[in-house]
Amino acid sequence: MNPPIVHDGQRPEALKAELLASLKQGIVPPKFLYSSPRQSELWLALHEQYAPTESLQAPYLEAVPYLPIGLQSMIALGCGGGEKEIAMLQAYEAPVTFTPSDVSPSLARLAASRAQDAGIATGTPLVFDLAEAANIRETIHARSKSPRVFTFFGIIPNFRPPNILPQTRALMDPEDYLITSANLAPDGINAILPQYDNAPTRCWLEQFLTEHNIANGELRISTRSTSLLEWVQADYVFYHDTITEIGAAQIRFEKGSALQLFISHRYTPESAVRTFGEFGIQVDKTFLSSNGEEGVFLCRPQ
Repeated sequence: MNPPIVHDGQRPEALKAELLASLKQGIVPPKFLYSSPRQSELWLALHEQYAPTESLQAPYLEAVPYLPIGLQSMIALGCGGGEKEIAMLQAYEAPVTFTPSDVSPSLARLAASRAQDAGIATGTPLVFDLAEAANIRETIHARSKSPRVFTFFGIIPNFRPPNILPQTRALMDPEDYLITSANLAPDGINAILPQYDNAPTRCWLEQFLTEHNIANGELRISTRSTSLLEWVQADYVFYHDTITEIGAAQIRFEKGSALQLFISHRYTPESAVRTFGEFGIQVDKTFLSSNGEEGVFLCRPQ
């Protein structure tokens, strides 16, 4: 397996600058929760316990027959462990080149290794942050053939739509497809809070705090809502004035202030279709998990 190609925005100095600017605003960008090998390990364990691939696989596989004949490339955006993509490619039953990408080099390598072990043609893994990367379309298109299908599983809910959907749409040619997922809350946002307010999730989130020497506070996980969206939010609330260092810079958190560690938006099938459409992404088919908490959307560019 070729070593991953790492985008300039994921180089150490660029990451330090981005993290410093974000912490000063009181926000942790999602990618910094997956960037170290230990964070990736904790996330994989959490995902296996609360969202195991085998229990939620059905809607992803149901989308496969609607993919075009002659599909050439699958590019996984935020591949994680790559289990869903591998299962879909095995169900497609025709050669397709798989290119895993993630903000985490560890996860990108893991997905590529698993795909190769499954006998799937696998391109060089890519390491980039779609929300921030410049010129990533050119990098992807130079390493894939059309028609492509982009997969984007479990990531969109962690961003506000204007911060991720335009970048997703910009990757696609007219003949390309997108299969993405959104978390749903059929019984209301409070019903799914235990899926986030639990020991494995707290352990995963607290790993970021440990690695950056952020202490003197409490992790609070709660539900939030507006007239348009509902979400789960994890904040670290400081009991005392606290200083941490990023490189040579110091960041001060005042007593009572909060650092936003994590958000996960919950949609309905209807609100997902409406939201995607606002950014030029047309939903052709919707597939739901048996418990109604996972929506998978087969999309085309408008």
